[in-house]
Amino acid sequence: MKIIYPHMGYLNIALNHMLAGLEIPYLPTPSITKKTVELGSSYSPEGICLPYKITMGNLLEGIQCGADTLVTICGEGKCRLGFYNAVQKIGITKSTNQNISLHTINSTTGLFTSLYRFLRTVTCDKSRIAILYHIAKAVKMLKAIDAISHAKNYYGPRCSQPERIIELCKAGAAEVGVCKSFGDVDYVKEQAIGAMKALAGEAQPVKVGIIGEFYVLVEPYVNFEIEDMLVKMGVEVRRLVSTGEWAYAQTLLRIFGLYNEETEYLRQARPYMNYHVGGDGLKSAGSAVWCAKNGYDGIIHAYPFGCMPEIVAQYALKNIAADYSIPMLTLSLDEHSSNVGIVTRIEAFIDCLQRRKNKA
Repeated sequence: MKIIYPHMGYLNIALNHMLAGLEIPYLPTPSITKKTVELGSSYSPEGICLPYKITMGNLLEGIQCGADTLVTICGEGKCRLGFYNAVQKIGITKSTNQNISLHTINSTTGLFTSLYRFLRTVTCDKSRIAILYHIAKAVKMLKAIDAISHAKNYYGPRCSQPERIIELCKAGAAEVGVCKSFGDVDYVKEQAIGAMKALAGEAQPVKVGIIGEFYVLVEPYVNFEIEDMLVKMGVEVRRLVSTGEWAYAQTLLRIFGLYNEETEYLRQARPYMNYHVGGDGLKSAGSAVWCAKNGYDGIIHAYPFGCMPEIVAQYALKNIAADYSIPMLTLSLDEHSSNVGIVTRIEAFIDCLQRRKNKA
């Protein structure tokens, strides 16, 4: 058995550590490239969203590397994520004659339960305590990397050498991935953040909040490394979606009945949006209001081309931007998006924000 799963930001750092700790054979997911997108697109339905195409490409490349056990994710609600697993199974069957096992982790009805059951299935000789320990440690790692990433986005634009801050962030994230204990994770996190803080000054840069669809925001290949791009431009960035916070809410909080993220975003989004529209649409609206109320100079809304929840959210976002007089840039991304085009639009947007801030 050799397991592989789709690539998504720094999620692989914690998951690889978890699988290794449980002695589960796995293959590192190849980095996303143009080939990944093309391969996934060739076995994807017409009009499907970019996250589907890329995750499909990840699984197919995994098979080419020798994987025989694939792990994918699905959800419920008004979003294509609800049938990712079913459609991907059809595409995988068409692409290979091998005996491939496909496991699904359900992100909506019970991420923790689905993940636990899967790990119990593939680790017959490991105790329940060991599985729970490694799940909790993986979540701890993700939250630590979240904190390091947020620190990079805060201290980077306040440093004369933002590239150095970005390097410290990457090094810190890599060190978290080899930590042997919970205490080690905390130590590495504090050291990485402390090193960044020591290089930062007291500047008050333009502040931008990034909202939108989850996968687009957390996968640098898809969003053209927008966070690092903005940091290098001297812009403080706040990504309103975090892998660690999401995993923590969907696992440890949810099993104790403390998960209330949707309720909180619904409270924030009213009266612009009064119900859940699927995907991350409600979160986008609520996050936009939060940015407007917390002194942000602008908002970037990024989502996959054709993503219905985010398209629905745009009606609320336009009203929020108008009522709070906060500029908003919308980026609709697919496999044909150009790096040059995205960079040009972002540079123009930031230039407008800086001029606006200087006049205030």
